[in-house]
Amino acid sequence: MKILPKILFAAALLSTATGCEKFLDINQNPNAFTPESVTPDVVLAQALNTTASLYAGGLGTIDGVANVQNFNSYSSWAVGYWTKTNTINGYTEEQTFNYTTSFYANLFNLTYDNLNDYNIIQIRGAAAFPNHAAIARIMKAYDYLLLVDQYGDIPYTQALLGAANVTPGYDKASDIYKDLLVQLTGAVADITAVPATGRAVGAEDIVFNGDMTKWKQFANSLKLRILLRESQTGNGTLDAEIRTQMQALQMAADGFITADVVSQPGYAQNLNQQNPFYNRYAYTQAGNSATERNYQVPTQYIINQYQANDDPRLSQLYTKGSTVAVAGGTPVVGYVGGVLGEASPPATGAATVTTRQASRFLGAETSSPSDATPGGIFKGFNQPVPLMLLSEHLFNKAEAETRGLFTGGDAAAKIDFNGGVLASFMYFYRTASEEPAEIPANLTTSTLAGVTEYNAFAATTATGGSNAANPLVNFDVAVNGALGKQAIIIYQKYLAMNSVASTEAWDDYRRTGQPRIPLSSQATRFATRLLYPLSETSTNSRNVPASVDQYTKIFWDVLD
Repeated sequence: MKILPKILFAAALLSTATGCEKFLDINQNPNAFTPESVTPDVVLAQALNTTASLYAGGLGTIDGVANVQNFNSYSSWAVGYWTKTNTINGYTEEQTFNYTTSFYANLFNLTYDNLNDYNIIQIRGAAAFPNHAAIARIMKAYDYLLLVDQYGDIPYTQALLGAANVTPGYDKASDIYKDLLVQLTGAVADITAVPATGRAVGAEDIVFNGDMTKWKQFANSLKLRILLRESQTGNGTLDAEIRTQMQALQMAADGFITADVVSQPGYAQNLNQQNPFYNRYAYTQAGNSATERNYQVPTQYIINQYQANDDPRLSQLYTKGSTVAVAGGTPVVGYVGGVLGEASPPATGAATVTTRQASRFLGAETSSPSDATPGGIFKGFNQPVPLMLLSEHLFNKAEAETRGLFTGGDAAAKIDFNGGVLASFMYFYRTASEEPAEIPANLTTSTLAGVTEYNAFAATTATGGSNAANPLVNFDVAVNGALGKQAIIIYQKYLAMNSVASTEAWDDYRRTGQPRIPLSSQATRFATRLLYPLSETSTNSRNVPASVDQYTKIFWDVLD
């Protein structure tokens, strides 16, 4: 692992007493630092920033190496949020699911590189920096979960040993899952055990700014994510273990997250200092459209879901495009998406009578006034990067409750389901500079534009509305199919994760088979995982699992 560039970032952050524009300044003298002198507080900010970028960012460089790969972009294609325009060739693997060992190969190595940072923090911080060490322990579980869910078996017990073992053995994914829960439980206990005189965490914590109670809540919510992921394998022994752990988790003393968990290192409208997701897919620091803004557009499938439910988030997420005109007339303005794998995808820019103009992702901070909207997917150059959305957590709670894994049944599930929908509205309507808002205790008091018309809240509003009988929106009338109320929860969670936490939607789709996303016309079936990168298969071939392709399922993927 190349540690010095990471140290430079963190040192720049810690040496800055004022503006956030300095948080991303890495122009420091590399000879001023040595790995042996690094303390955990110096490394933490860069480690957290890298995790956020790998999860949901756009990434510029890591350790001086150009990289544009992240879990969110990969998952946005895989789960049916994104498709391509006719502006660019390529994206063959995204359209066909015929993955190779080079497809998103950097995710494997860069995530391990990030894990090594946390390992350094945990080891060196155990005595003098116990809070920092506990944060690192939580984030190691976070990173390992990302790797297991996309690759299955991975190096774990023999990983992060450096020169002591350059060809680590692979652990079973199911075994790693078990230990991740142990590590998270241990991290919460570690934080609780830190005496009042213990070293506090400060500005280097770009997620919670040193609030260790919030770190414990995040660990608990992460445990719920893990337990749900492996909760439908049909393995009786595992199911019993999960129920036991769920019962204990529901009673956790510190509870769960109450707001979106985001990373904010101090993004600024300067070169290499904007939010990486915004910088890659929305607008440059000069206010011009980013190159890739013309490459990716929403699928017609995801647009159709919002339209069918009269969902006002549609206008928060996308611009309007134009359909192809009939008989030489004027193109009709509306929300226009592409179909993954289609031969003639839509264009961006001005529509003609022979060309569809695709809808595009909305950005608030833009050089085009017609694209301006409060919030949306691209909130602005300084928007934080989400690590876990409150909406995801509330939908997770609702699922656990309706399935009897948490107590409370459908009555409790309905409250959390409605809360998850509202939290999604709050996220997509919130601007870049607003603090993450907590969920209102009384859902009917929200003044958010359009939320009361979206009748997930029909039973709690006086007037009701057009979605009162919609089984995809109103929890009370959800169809009890094979998955029961779980299906509507997963469906609304899918709408809430759109393009900002797509990894969770992709994992849910493989776990539950919901929603029923149409398959690409160029593909025979959906892929179920990423392939181990060539760098691993060529240097550690003795240990890399054999006979694995893009259709080999992760252990928890048992439903079709």
